[in-house]
Amino acid sequence: MNTRKLSEKPDRTDWHRLWGLMMTPLFERLGCETVVEMDLSAKVQRLDMVVVRRKEKIRYDVLADPNYYEGFEQLNEHNLISFKSFREVFNMTALEELYGHFTNYRKMKTIGEHSKSTVNLYVVTHHFPKDLFSRFEGKNLIDRITETIYDFNVLTPVRFIITRDTNHPILGLFSDNADQIVKSRNKLEKDGWLLGEVSSYIEKLYKYYALEGIDMPYTQEMFIKDHYPEWYDKIQAAKAEGEARGKAEGEARGKVIGEIVMAQRLLKRNLYSQEELETKTLDELKAALSEIETRLFPKH
Repeated sequence: MNTRKLSEKPDRTDWHRLWGLMMTPLFERLGCETVVEMDLSAKVQRLDMVVVRRKEKIRYDVLADPNYYEGFEQLNEHNLISFKSFREVFNMTALEELYGHFTNYRKMKTIGEHSKSTVNLYVVTHHFPKDLFSRFEGKNLIDRITETIYDFNVLTPVRFIITRDTNHPILGLFSDNADQIVKSRNKLEKDGWLLGEVSSYIEKLYKYYALEGIDMPYTQEMFIKDHYPEWYDKIQAAKAEGEARGKAEGEARGKVIGEIVMAQRLLKRNLYSQEELETKTLDELKAALSEIETRLFPKH
């Protein structure tokens, strides 16, 4: 067993902070202010996220896809959110902790008994809280809104959002299912502004998965799109031209040569002449293309 790899596994704080940072752009887009890992006690006990409405009305219309705010359609003046990754379950102890955060937050913000309805409580959890919900079975205290959203009406109401099969582009990235992660990634790529806001965190998230033994390759194309978006379309155009050249020549070598020629134009430096390229094998051409792309987009 690789003890070094196990010791490097991201702990609870890593997952929760990364989740909060990646969710922040969405809430800010709706017109809210956010605080990630807010300290609510003398002895450090952090709540994953606090979302405070800036104006009286939330601008849901700025997000065309309702999957982006599913479960958060009724954001309040104050919104306290507890997050559980695929490594954790939300149980009775976690619920008591959330209620404690609720009390401490009201004290901190001087929110009295008559105004506590201005605070919403949310739980975002990968796993369905089966053990917790079973304690209140048959008492009509849990309302199923959808297959993934439940309202828990014990003491102060709590909205539960189950993310195991979510269509949410950020929440889906925090799954332990590679297919769901890819699906969320594809959704992000269709929405340029959101990918631009969270791209600096995605490579770190993929590294966390690698430490957990979940294979989520961070491809060169993903790296270019995240870190050099202004070049992405040019690279795609170069590849398209290379493919056209390859088809014209009727062989794979022609395609790769076309890509090398276009990549050298972007680099503004000819590392290989046309004559040199013609003498190389397919494997040598692929190695040359990789070398040029590395010079174009060095990983730091």
